[in-house]
Amino acid sequence: GIPLLARIIAVADVFDALTTDRPYRRALSVARALALLREEAGRGFDPNVVETLCRMLG
Repeated sequence: GIPLLARIIAVADVFDALTTDRPYRRALSVARALALLREEAGRGFDPNVVETLCRMLG
């Protein structure tokens, strides 16, 4: 399987991308970014990693 560290980095990278202003779009709020990650948990992201991040930040 995919190593735990890689799964953590994948979630952290997407969270950072969603919550950082980009030239082509404004940053999302932390709450909205966490909601989007939750929607993808189990499909694109490890649900345990996503839930841990949500508990830490939300």
